[in-house]
Amino acid sequence: MKALIEVHNLWKEYNGKEKVTALKGINLRINTGEFVVILGPSGSGKTTLLNCLSGVDRPTRGTVIIHGTDLYTLSEEERTRFRAENMGFVFQFFNLVPVLTAIENVELPLLILGVNRKEARERAFEILRKVGLAHKCDRFPEELSGGEKQRVAIARAIVHNPKVIWADEPTGALDNETGRMIIDLLMEMKENSTLVVVTHDERIAEKADRVIRIRDGQIEQDICEKAL
Repeated sequence: MKALIEVHNLWKEYNGKEKVTALKGINLRINTGEFVVILGPSGSGKTTLLNCLSGVDRPTRGTVIIHGTDLYTLSEEERTRFRAENMGFVFQFFNLVPVLTAIENVELPLLILGVNRKEARERAFEILRKVGLAHKCDRFPEELSGGEKQRVAIARAIVHNPKVIWADEPTGALDNETGRMIIDLLMEMKENSTLVVVTHDERIAEKADRVIRIRDGQIEQDICEKAL
């Protein structure tokens, strides 16, 4: 299977009063269509890794190649465009725009990419229907439950058919039952995308194709669950 994501000798250092090395020479390949969970305790470097993989935070050194593109040879503007075209993001606290309705939040990535408003609205409505929220498309985030907000966030992440979906603690702000539903929904909705989830929740790993455990900025274990 062809690798969608290739990481070579990735380091991330923060220089404050004391130098902190968050990532220490990470090497990694993630294949197209994989559901990968990155596990680790607080402070292990897992969110820093996600941010560097997705082009949000520039590593100190090393290479990240996604779909044949070396992220950190791109300009800031080019990298932003690449993320918009190829990536979807799901966050712990949803990151919905509070002054936009559910359907307006979902259509936003399409409008940014230049899709005309009529088509964007139709595609956003169809995705909301798939996640079971067509009847709440005109509600504002404050009118939705936590689980409903996360379903809107998932719809927004997948509406433009990204090559990779990044999820940072997507169940962290939800109760156990709602959290399980959200993971099942992510798996169902990712279709042809690759799904990379950062979490400290061991239960999510049970659903994954592959589990990568991070500790002290290094890969401690990399297990293909489906092979067990």
